[in-house]
Amino acid sequence: MKKNTFAVQYDEMIGNKTIRQLDEEAGVLQNGVYQKNSTAQLLKKLINADGKINNKNMNGKFMYVVDINGDIIIGTRGGNHQPHPTLIGGENVLVKGAGIVEIRGGKIYSIDNGSGHFRPSRSSLNNAKQAFESLDLRIFHKKFQGYTDFTGKPYPYQY
Repeated sequence: MKKNTFAVQYDEMIGNKTIRQLDEEAGVLQNGVYQKNSTAQLLKKLINADGKINNKNMNGKFMYVVDINGDIIIGTRGGNHQPHPTLIGGENVLVKGAGIVEIRGGKIYSIDNGSGHFRPSRSSLNNAKQAFESLDLRIFHKKFQGYTDFTGKPYPYQY
């Protein structure tokens, strides 16, 4: 595994099943390969000339991963079982960071490292900070709440 990267924690228990079992049952992990989430998009391609993400009406909490190249990919769960690894898809998914980014009015309001699949450490927030701050800084909300660390804490989002 590459230095400072995180792999899917297949044997972690959520309730009475492992992540692997839940993902296989949901059909997002087939023969050891994650299916690609159809909502996954490179964040840098969503930034418009006004420094907003997509448009001023973009609001909500989105999954994100920082891939091994340092690119940020965001997407939604789409009302389905679409965990963080589906943002990249493929076999043996590795990331430098993963969590949730909250967007309000087309601007980044908060970022965390809450991922039940990758269980990223505190260092993943540094990777996320570096990746997010390498983009147009106008994408940050004037009331940006910062980076929240969920290392060692219960996963804060519904699975």
